[in-house]
Amino acid sequence: MHRPTGRRLQALLMAGLFALSATLAKQAAAGSLLFCEQSSQQSVARKSDLLLFSQQVRQLLDASGHQAAIISRSGLDLERFHIRLSHAGISLRNNPNSPWSVRQLYYACEEQRPHLYDQGLPGFLIDQPQGSNVYLSILLLPAKQEEQLVAAALDNKLSLQLLGADYSANAYPFSTRYQNCNQWLVELLAHAWGQLPHEGDGRRQAQDWLQQQGYRPDTVDVKHRYMVWAANVVPLVHNGDHPDSELAANRYQVSLPAAIEGFVRQQAAGAERIQVCLRGKTLVTHQGWDDMADDCQPAAGDTVQQLG
Repeated sequence: MHRPTGRRLQALLMAGLFALSATLAKQAAAGSLLFCEQSSQQSVARKSDLLLFSQQVRQLLDASGHQAAIISRSGLDLERFHIRLSHAGISLRNNPNSPWSVRQLYYACEEQRPHLYDQGLPGFLIDQPQGSNVYLSILLLPAKQEEQLVAAALDNKLSLQLLGADYSANAYPFSTRYQNCNQWLVELLAHAWGQLPHEGDGRRQAQDWLQQQGYRPDTVDVKHRYMVWAANVVPLVHNGDHPDSELAANRYQVSLPAAIEGFVRQQAAGAERIQVCLRGKTLVTHQGWDDMADDCQPAAGDTVQQLG
């Protein structure tokens, strides 16, 4: 067998590098802070159960007497990072789209840019992996904070002013370079509760206020250096807005529903939390700030009912 020439050796090395890059990118995309959520393949029975689930959630919201709720759901498989809830928005009783539609930042994969989107509860809840448990968390606010949030959420000019031009699933919360879905929500909360001026750089004002108020984003420890490196080849994940010290430690500071809920609990004394999960056809409702069991098993005091 002949030894490869210098040029051929270089070509072989490049081919190997591209193959390695593709493998690492695939591994990172499979378990990282995913971005373009792909519609899962679901059976007719599964879709029917999720529609019934959304009806139960709407009944719960109707009975609450509130005008809005901060609502967070599962959807992406982020268990390897110990993350249950991945996406949050504001559910509004009087949303112009339909009652309790969720106003949220949504990344349009086809157009490759973020939008503000009012989505009905069935659509918000239905994109769940086949066979997985579905988790939902609902925050109900005291009257003053709720009124301020409703006004801000329905202020289209303000909502669009806070919409970043460039999306990144792992956006750093204290940089305006990128934005993810949950970051738009927490910046809207800052304007609503901080009564910030509408003039100037709205996103920078919001982030400054959040820092002053002690907002603590989630820390996502990706553990392996290749996961940080893969941000160079995986779409919609970036490193450029993160501090070098965080990247060197193989971790990202990111706005996720858990951080938003912790901040709401800190800022809005008396806020209530309701968690709902669906396991098969069993619906479990849990009141309180302690987390539900990972396997959707009911605890003492939980409400259990069967769908259908």
